[in-house]
Amino acid sequence: MEYVYEVERDDKLARWLENTKYKFEIKENKIIIKFEDFYEIYKFEKFVKAVKAGFDIKLCEKILYEDWDIYEIDLKKVSEKKINHMIRIKGRIIGEKGKALKEIMERTGAYIIVTDRFVYLLGDNISLPSAYEAIKKIIKGSSHSKAFDYATFYKKNLENKEKEIKYKENIL
Repeated sequence: MEYVYEVERDDKLARWLENTKYKFEIKENKIIIKFEDFYEIYKFEKFVKAVKAGFDIKLCEKILYEDWDIYEIDLKKVSEKKINHMIRIKGRIIGEKGKALKEIMERTGAYIIVTDRFVYLLGDNISLPSAYEAIKKIIKGSSHSKAFDYATFYKKNLENKEKEIKYKENIL
């Protein structure tokens, strides 16, 4: 069975598709991509979201080939639709001269882009939830240092769980 996914025409995406295994065609303002597996559409949709968010296309490929994912936080929803709250939360996430954002990325290994309304996080199954938890703490009002320390703790905890799973798999 063949599955079809349509996306708004994007020249960057079209150029990338030309160098891949994907079957596609361009019709008017749409790119139509054909897939043999429904799960590929799910991953491709996340890939497109990451590209449109502004991440480097090579990083976005990791969604397709390395089991990475993208999270999206809607600042309008978390700020109760109040513009001054949204600006304050966005400022706290970014920090003075981008220091808070850089610290979260360095501690977790996740990639983060902040737009006017959204915060996009891109990473693997350890870096992504670690960065998400740190940003959640900042949104809820925790100090930056507590959020950074929690991100480090959360990441180590996930790494230990992954090691434990691999250890158990090797025993069995």
